[in-house]
Amino acid sequence: MPRPRLLEDGLVLDRALTVFWRRGYAATSVRELSQATGLGAAALYNRFTDKDGLFVEALHRYAEEGMTRRLARLSALADPARAITGYLDELIDLSVKDEARCGCMLVNTALDGATVPPAALEFVRRCFGEIEAFFHIQLRRLDLAGAGIDLAALEQSLFSAMVTIRVLARLDPDRERLQRVADSALTPLLRHRKALAH
Repeated sequence: MPRPRLLEDGLVLDRALTVFWRRGYAATSVRELSQATGLGAAALYNRFTDKDGLFVEALHRYAEEGMTRRLARLSALADPARAITGYLDELIDLSVKDEARCGCMLVNTALDGATVPPAALEFVRRCFGEIEAFFHIQLRRLDLAGAGIDLAALEQSLFSAMVTIRVLARLDPDRERLQRVADSALTPLLRHRKALAH
C-alpha cells in the first residue's frame, strides 16, 4: 500500500516555482529544488517525471494564478477600453512592486529560449496567444468603425508593450518610464476616445 503524501502537489509546485522564477530553469539545480520542496530527487521525479516536467507544471501554475485569472477578470468588464488599459496598468504595478526584479516567468522563459524544455516554450506560446486573443477581442468590442485605426497593428503594439514593460522593469522599474511605454501603445485608442468625448 503506497504511503500517503505529506506534501500536496500544489505546495510542492509553489515552492519549486519560487526557485525557478528567481533563478531561471538552467541555473536551478535538482538539489536546490529538493531543498526548497522538502522532497528528494526520487520523490520529485516520481511525481513530475524529471526537472523538465516539474518546470512545465510550475509554469502552468504560474500562468493559472496570474495571467489566466487576470484575463478572465478584465474580460468581464463592461468597458473593453478599461479592460485593455487596466491590463497594462496592472502589469506596471506588478513590475514596480517586484523588489526582487524577478519579472514575468513566462517572458523570462521565452527569453531563455534554447535553454528551456521545448514543452515549456510551447506552453509560453499558448499563453502569449491568449494575451493576443484578449487584445483582439477587446478591440473588436469597441466601436472603432471609421476611426482609421489599424487594429492588427494596434494589437501587436499592445502585446509588444506588455513584453517591453516586463523586460525593462527587471533592469529599471521606473513607473514613469513604464507608463510611457504603455501610453505609446495606447495612443491610437486614447486619441479616438478623446475625439468621441468632444
